[in-house]
Amino acid sequence: MGKALGGVPETPALSEGSLSQGRRDSGEETAAAEPVGAYLSRQRRLRKIDLQELSALTRIPTRSLERLEAGAFDHSPDGFARGFVRTVAQAIGLDPNETVARMLAEPAAGPRRLWPRPERLVQLGAILLGLLLLAGSGFAAWRSKSGTDASPSEPLPVRRDAVRALAEEHGLISSSPTALAPALEPPAEGP
Repeated sequence: MGKALGGVPETPALSEGSLSQGRRDSGEETAAAEPVGAYLSRQRRLRKIDLQELSALTRIPTRSLERLEAGAFDHSPDGFARGFVRTVAQAIGLDPNETVARMLAEPAAGPRRLWPRPERLVQLGAILLGLLLLAGSGFAAWRSKSGTDASPSEPLPVRRDAVRALAEEHGLISSSPTALAPALEPPAEGP
């Protein structure tokens, strides 16, 4: 209660009813069911802190704070989201441990699926089949085009190898295409 974080003293959570008529038990029950993003938004508005001021206090971009309050991180209690919630709670004067505990106590959005939904699998299968057919028709067109252009009566172009021609001139290798073994030893000189 006594320490101030970011210029805002740590105070207990406010409710609209507690401002005028003290604590109400029914207000606490509804606040416990409230998602953490909406809870932080309500607490920020009750303390009359605007998003730009909160952004300056926490050094979190305004867009990220808007996403936090809109509920984008409500059902992802990973370390990144917990850090956001903890930092915002400290900046507006809430107990960060209680606020993170509130976030962790929220029920998940639903059971996590290990496999995509069946309609997504059908869509994915249709896309893959279309890509496969497209690739197959492109390959067939390529094969038919390359097969008609090259006639067997025309000789294939042969590249002249200048190094091989020079070696043949000096007798280091034979000029017949079947005998390609180069002479590794220099010719023997007389005694």
